[in-house]
Amino acid sequence: MAHDLRTILSPVYPDLLRRLLKLLSSSIAATALTALLETFSALFKYLLVPSIDQELLEETWSSMQSILPNCLPEIQRAMAEVWGSVLRRLKTSGKEKAVTLLAGNIKGIEDACAWMIVFACKVTYIHILHP
Repeated sequence: MAHDLRTILSPVYPDLLRRLLKLLSSSIAATALTALLETFSALFKYLLVPSIDQELLEETWSSMQSILPNCLPEIQRAMAEVWGSVLRRLKTSGKEKAVTLLAGNIKGIEDACAWMIVFACKVTYIHILHP
């Protein structure tokens, strides 16, 4: 749905992102959290990554950086996995910018940032064994 509606969703992406991020710091059921993480993955995959907009990348990271310290460590790690997949998908200039942002102020999200790098470097062993 995010792919099909990206021209409609793109103008409201920053507001949508902020509203969704606020849900991370509240107490929600595991099934709702799973759906929320899948929503972030889809938004990033279909709206953020293809846009190649440095400002949008900065705004997304800034929004995440401000909310993650208020989240439980398990939530931080789950979002780290989502952001790691973004890092893998970005083109070279986007990756450089994202890593520069990631290396900036990480106070309160040090472990999450480490996990972001781990998940960004994750390799599927099936592809190695069966190219």
